[in-house]
Amino acid sequence: MFFKKRNQKQKGVVQYQAINVSIEQVRQAVNEYADGLAKGISLRSIVRDDHSIDVDVLKGILKGIPNRPFYMSKETFEIFELAELPEQIDNVQKAVDQFIQENGEEPVIPGNADRKISYHLIRHYLHDEPIVELYLDKHDRMVTHRRPE
Repeated sequence: MFFKKRNQKQKGVVQYQAINVSIEQVRQAVNEYADGLAKGISLRSIVRDDHSIDVDVLKGILKGIPNRPFYMSKETFEIFELAELPEQIDNVQKAVDQFIQENGEEPVIPGNADRKISYHLIRHYLHDEPIVELYLDKHDRMVTHRRPE
């Protein structure tokens, strides 16, 4: 499978092959792409409505087109291989932000050292409860699926 792009300098065609990449390679490519974004341009611009990453913008960095989709949260910018997680994290992040704004406290389970989010506390802000346990980072109040160490 090849993808073609006109190279303006050489007036030729650059072909990008479908390649196998790891999630870590995609993360590195997204970080490199983000570093080059003009001021005022959000990284959200590469996330499609279905949370898939527009890999067209990464093909020059990756030297190819990933042979499978990757997904990104629009709120936390975490990258995933599963399509369901980014939307769930985005919904919970919005609910957590609303809860904090309205109540002045974090919706974590009292006494939980891992800062696990209490879906009971944010139930009025969520349409559906996530299928995974989510945690609230103590430094930036961002929702994550990674259990703190």
